[in-house]
Formats: sequence, C-alpha cells, structure tokens
Amino acid sequence: MALITEISEKETQRDPSVHGAVEATFVLFEKGGETYLQIDTYGSSTRQSGAKVSQTMQFGEGGRKALLELLSKAGT
Repeated sequence: MALITEISEKETQRDPSVHGAVEATFVLFEKGGETYLQIDTYGSSTRQSGAKVSQTMQFGEGGRKALLELLSKAGT
C-alpha cells in the first residue's frame, strides 16, 4: 500500500510499453478529518492464485491535486 503525497516526472531510458488491462476499484473515505481516494488494482484473472488486490494507492489532498494536474496535462 502507498500513500501518494506528490507526483514528479521521471525521464525513462527505455521504451515504455502498455500493460495488460486489469480491474480497478476505488473508495473515498475520511480519516482524521482528511478525505482520501483509494484505488485498488487486481491481478490478472489468469494468475495461479486468482484475481486479488495487487496494488493499493491512496491519495490525500496533496496527492489528489497532483494527480488532477497530471491528468489535466495528459488530456491536452
């Protein structure tokens, strides 16, 4: 699990590839007076152990603002 508070750009030395599609779910929750966005991704249904939560990302206020700014840039 990871709490993302900021996002910075990284130069890549290799040619990026598109990953296989997986299911994702989200939940908005409040804890200690702060609202969080949590996104869970699930492993491929073809995995030997079956589909289960693979990664969890949480975004507090700063992380949500950074993500929104990044998504806005990507949309132009």
